[in-house]
Amino acid sequence: MNRREFAEAIALAALVPVLGAGAGPMRWPGTLAAGAPAAGLIAHEPSALAEALAGAIRAQYGDRLSEADLAVVTRQIEAGLERAEKVRKAALTNADEPDFVYSAVRSQSSV
Repeated sequence: MNRREFAEAIALAALVPVLGAGAGPMRWPGTLAAGAPAAGLIAHEPSALAEALAGAIRAQYGDRLSEADLAVVTRQIEAGLERAEKVRKAALTNADEPDFVYSAVRSQSSV
């Protein structure tokens, strides 16, 4: 495993709560036919927000990414936005929330 693969694994591990455990590895599909969505990616047109975020990726990394790579990134962004919307729509009751708040600062009474 090289440093890039390690960094990718760490980044994806941090995104597991958003992506879901069954999302599987995300790889740059070098062998996919142009325009064919990769498994687990959205096939419809991306939202304006996904396009804007992909535009930021294009501005920063466009010289290193092909149009097919940018299309995959845009679809991945759209999929992530849709999953985040599903999480936001989930209603939480009081029982779902933590019943305490962790604080690293000691209270005056415990000193």
